[in-house]
Amino acid sequence: MDCKRRRMIEGLLCLFALPRNLDKATISEAINKALKTTKCGRVLGSGTSLANDGTIAIEIGAYDLDEASDTISRVCRRLKCRDFEIAWD
Repeated sequence: MDCKRRRMIEGLLCLFALPRNLDKATISEAINKALKTTKCGRVLGSGTSLANDGTIAIEIGAYDLDEASDTISRVCRRLKCRDFEIAWD
């Protein structure tokens, strides 16, 4: 059996400001669904509050960095998350 294993690269999605009608669980779920649909990665952590200023960090695992970044950006734009940053290890 030919079973190809792909190397997953971990990253962090930082959301600096959430829209009023969304929480970190909803955003994590939407991003995870999109990453699984495109088969380019998955959410590794549900979201951690970094500071009292509302910054949320979501751990991401990706097989294809470019496709995962594009997918995450599309989801964030669709959910109206304007202030975010993706950092890959």
